[in-house]
Amino acid sequence: MGLIFTEQTKLSMDMHPALAFVVLWGLILWLGMVKGGQASLVGLASINFELYKDIHPTTYISTKLCHVGGNLDHYLMGREHPIGGAELWGLPQWIIDVFLVTGFAMILLTCMIGQLDTQ
Repeated sequence: MGLIFTEQTKLSMDMHPALAFVVLWGLILWLGMVKGGQASLVGLASINFELYKDIHPTTYISTKLCHVGGNLDHYLMGREHPIGGAELWGLPQWIIDVFLVTGFAMILLTCMIGQLDTQ
C-alpha cells in the first residue's frame, strides 16, 4: 500500500494512487471469490453429482464440467510481479530486497487475504 501511495508502482504512476488502491482491493476481492469457488469445487469432488442435480442445477453443470479430465487440476494460480528499485518508509535495504524485489510481499498479500480466508 505504501508503494502505491508513494507512486512507485506502474499503476499508481499511470493514474491517481487512490484509484490504484481501489483497483488492488477490487482484484483481491475478485481473487477471494474465485478461490472460494475453487475450494467449493474441490470439496464437492467426493460427493455424487446426482444428489444435487435437481435442486442445484447450476452447481451440477459447473461441477460436472470442472471435474471432467484434469480441468480442476490444471487451474493455474496467478503470478505476482516483483517491484525493483523501490524505497519505502526508510526500511533497510535487505527488507526491501526480501519482500519487495523478490515479490514475496505480493505472494503473502494474495495468499493470506485473497486465498486463505475463502478456504
